[in-house]
Amino acid sequence: MRDDPARLPRTANRTPRTDSVVLREVRPSDFEEMYRLDQVCFEPGIAYSREDLWRFLAIATADGVVAEAAGRIAGFAIGYRTSKRVARVVTLDVDPKRRRQGLGRDLLEDLLGRFVRSGAREARLEVSVENPGAIAFYESLGFRNRRRIRDYYGPGRDAREMVRGLG
Repeated sequence: MRDDPARLPRTANRTPRTDSVVLREVRPSDFEEMYRLDQVCFEPGIAYSREDLWRFLAIATADGVVAEAAGRIAGFAIGYRTSKRVARVVTLDVDPKRRRQGLGRDLLEDLLGRFVRSGAREARLEVSVENPGAIAFYESLGFRNRRRIRDYYGPGRDAREMVRGLG
């Protein structure tokens, strides 16, 4: 039960969405808008370059989901399977104007469901140790601390690798 995304409790402090949001698979035509959103969501040095973002999307086992509202990308999540049973969440980006509405949770749950359907039994991700809000968010979705990765984001900028069973 703990690992079933559909059964995880929703946070009480969400702002309800007032417009319709559609979750769908990433399309090649989404790339530039996704790249721009990633630049807004993450600081320089952490945000992905165009080349890095494209490289992740080009991985044979990559999967991605976009949240579209009023013809615009409000958020997206990208990941890939590293082996038959292990998947990695690369990024979860939500437009700052759309945060605290459950969109990040919906995107991540959708991506994790795609991993399960592809046979993955475990998901991993990295998050800055300096981002307690993101760590709490991932913990609320069943992720647990696996290890600390020194200098992951550069000198003195450590990450926490988090892991969650999927099946």
